[in-house]
Amino acid sequence: MHKLFLVFFVFIGTFGMAQITKPDTANMPIDTSLKVKPIVFDTMSYSEEYRRDKWRFSWGARVGGSRGKYTINENTIDQVGPSGLPVLDQNGKIVKNQFVNNKLFGTGYSGGVFARFVRGSFFIQPELMYSSKAGKFDLLKTDGSLYKRVNGSFSSLDMPLLIGIRSNKSRVFFGPTVNFAYKLNNEMKDALSEFIAKEKLNNQFFNRPIMNFNVGLGFEFGLFFFDLRYEKSIKSYSLQNIGPSNSPKLFNLKADGFHVSIGFIHK
Repeated sequence: MHKLFLVFFVFIGTFGMAQITKPDTANMPIDTSLKVKPIVFDTMSYSEEYRRDKWRFSWGARVGGSRGKYTINENTIDQVGPSGLPVLDQNGKIVKNQFVNNKLFGTGYSGGVFARFVRGSFFIQPELMYSSKAGKFDLLKTDGSLYKRVNGSFSSLDMPLLIGIRSNKSRVFFGPTVNFAYKLNNEMKDALSEFIAKEKLNNQFFNRPIMNFNVGLGFEFGLFFFDLRYEKSIKSYSLQNIGPSNSPKLFNLKADGFHVSIGFIHK
């Protein structure tokens, strides 16, 4: 009996080993499943990203400086005295001065708060800003020599409405700004008071509100940011007549400027 079992196990073992075949590596197909697959870039458009995202809200504040330039209409204007009559020199001639543009920049500043509404790569950013808009212009004598160089500035309450496109750390934007100018600095007020009664150089001197246009770019570093924008004046800040009542001249004033700001944003 034992011999019978021994013969049976030897037969099973031999049959099992006969079923094991070694692979023929020379004729096997090459497995390409481990090859590097091509990179597929995300080609989602801004409109698609806009549709997939939701509106998000954040707010912040910014403060900065500006370099501005005035553009005035160039006229020769008679000086007026306290009585409103033309001023006469020692020879009995009317004192006249020529208003001339100056290409030099003046230094101003600004500060305020903003809200930002973001959806996808797009954002809308309304702001409320106080700004001092600076510039220069010259007054010449009748012989062409310099009578006075005016380092002017005036205060304004600005309300930009910016629309832009953002990436992870940068953004570009543009939009209109509604400006409410209301106060001249003392140097500008003193210079103009030789051509108009000083009591008229108050907030009624300004044409308001007016609309300007902004374009700029910004960079964000965590909760802080830096931005540079250019403000282009579209309309005159003043539509005031200066000079004697019998020969008034219109005083137009436009103010362009580069604004550099730093600030923080609460996300």
